[in-house]
Amino acid sequence: MKTPLSKQKGFFAEYYLNLRNAGGDSCEADIAKLDTCGNDAERVAYVEQLEWVRAGDAALQIEREYTGKSAQVAAEFKERATTAFKQKKWLEAMLLYSRNYVTLPSDKVAERAVALANRSATLYHLDKHCECLVDIRRSLQLNYPKDLIYKLYERQARCFLALKDYPRTIAAFKKCITAMDDSSLPADRRSKLTLDAITMIKMLEADPRTAKQAAKQQQLKQTAISRLEQAQGLPEEQEFVSKLVRIDRNKQEGRFARAAADVQVGQELLVEKPYVAVLLEKYAQTHCEFCFVRTVVPVCCPNCADVIYCSEQCQQNSTAKYHKYECGILPIIWRSGASINNHMALRIIASKPLDYFLQLQPFGNEELPIEELLSLPKDDFRRVAFLERHQQERPPANFFQYVLMSRFLTKCLQAAGYFGSSAGPKQVQAINALLLRSLQFIQFNTHEVAELHKYSKAGREKSIFIGGAIYPTLALFNHSCDPGVVRYFRGNTIHINSVRPIEAGLPINENYGPIYTQDKREDRQSRLKELYWFECSCDACLDSWPLFDELARDVIRFRCEAPNNCAAIIEVPPTCNDFMIKCVTCGEMTNILKGLKVMQDTEMMTRTAKRFYDTGDYAKALNKFVDLLKIMYEVLAPPFPDFCECQQHLKDCFLNLGNVYELD
Repeated sequence: MKTPLSKQKGFFAEYYLNLRNAGGDSCEADIAKLDTCGNDAERVAYVEQLEWVRAGDAALQIEREYTGKSAQVAAEFKERATTAFKQKKWLEAMLLYSRNYVTLPSDKVAERAVALANRSATLYHLDKHCECLVDIRRSLQLNYPKDLIYKLYERQARCFLALKDYPRTIAAFKKCITAMDDSSLPADRRSKLTLDAITMIKMLEADPRTAKQAAKQQQLKQTAISRLEQAQGLPEEQEFVSKLVRIDRNKQEGRFARAAADVQVGQELLVEKPYVAVLLEKYAQTHCEFCFVRTVVPVCCPNCADVIYCSEQCQQNSTAKYHKYECGILPIIWRSGASINNHMALRIIASKPLDYFLQLQPFGNEELPIEELLSLPKDDFRRVAFLERHQQERPPANFFQYVLMSRFLTKCLQAAGYFGSSAGPKQVQAINALLLRSLQFIQFNTHEVAELHKYSKAGREKSIFIGGAIYPTLALFNHSCDPGVVRYFRGNTIHINSVRPIEAGLPINENYGPIYTQDKREDRQSRLKELYWFECSCDACLDSWPLFDELARDVIRFRCEAPNNCAAIIEVPPTCNDFMIKCVTCGEMTNILKGLKVMQDTEMMTRTAKRFYDTGDYAKALNKFVDLLKIMYEVLAPPFPDFCECQQHLKDCFLNLGNVYELD
């Protein structure tokens, strides 16, 4: 029997081509009529009534899949993990025990408890004591076998001891002694373990630090389960929009960010959580599906083996918000070949109940006023629904592709039970239209969530794309090939900091990808036109700034200091012996002695900043590079090599304060 199309890898592209072929001679004419539709609801309704489109639905057989959960596969992982453990390959064993745990079906509670206990043993040998405590606590909660439970309490005691938490060490050793009553240990082995535990208890009870710690813990009113035993994701971050940022609008630039007052180098301008964020499939087994933090002691979904979480809290948040509809559906989305943008559109809808969206209908094409848009709650769909979609410029063929994708995503939601049993065709069509709208604004407003991969021995760093997200406020910032800010991530929360001074009233621009130091002007223009449908008119493009490797190193670019506020640039060779230089633009004289002195002073400061960076003291390095850029910017004008290098070093410092993965 032939495998259904939707069971094949990358099936959506073939489904689309098959559909076009099925349309026959009328296909192009039918698609062209989308031009007459006035809104997304009409586009969805029009495509829905095309017979050759409906006939193609037979190829989209969508149902929940839970093939990742398998007791047999889990047993194979366990066997491999045990072999690695016996060979003292702790890291390999730990990763295999994780796969053993994740693939166990939810009804295999006893096996899951054992898997977690086994993983805790590998973590103990890796000196990951806090992580070990987390898995011990989880295993105990799943009722680890009573006759073996003494092992967990002894390991728990050893972890607390390593962490110098003596009151909890004593408590765990006492539990270990009691638990041995239920064990099948030989008498001599039990006696030795009991004697070792009693010896440690007496020694620690005599230690004056134990009483002090116990008093402090009592004072803090800590619960029976300590923070050390709780899986901790990233600390909660407060969202923040600086008063220096003002969102404005004009006919030429659309909506954009402007400096409400002078912005200094290094200032934090925005901290924003995503409206929606989706991990790439590649990182689904290494990063928390909810917050994107990399985790070594994951919590799994009880029903599927497709995602992991860094903590019980993230797992609960995800399930409550959207995973209840994505669970079992992710395999078909990944298999379809659909981009992460399409997954984000699905998640936007899955994150809110059906009634929420039905009450927001209908949506017009007119933008909301800036003040009204920014006053909406952060989780209001309208915060993203009115982002740029370029709907007036979309050709019918593009709309057709997007309608087909929105129909596919709608069918995924139907298979997941999103619509319940009472929703009719009109309600389904309304969600289909919102998915179509979402696909449009996601195309132009998605940010790549990054993680810095460090190869310390080789001295290399590389920023890796791990997922995508939409940040409603940041999405209003315009692009520049010479951006005034850098972005970095903690989990999937984005931080925006300035990397050069920005005068009051001037735009605060970020970068959409191509940057003048690395990409030629024609390549930048072509890429931005292809991906974002606009022509860039930043200074770097208008003045055709050269690539970093082509920047002139035989001239120094000084700012004219004439009292008439001349904005001209005075280019002087380093060998110049004159201190007073005439500006060819305004005719006034500028004293470049200060600038030459700055160039000398910055050399030593740069060496100091690099030394801090190389030793991992990124906060001190950042402060030094901030000072350097301030000094340079006062008298020198970009683009010039020293300024570009210093700016890049500053960006690297910020990146090291965010998501970092050490590969050595």
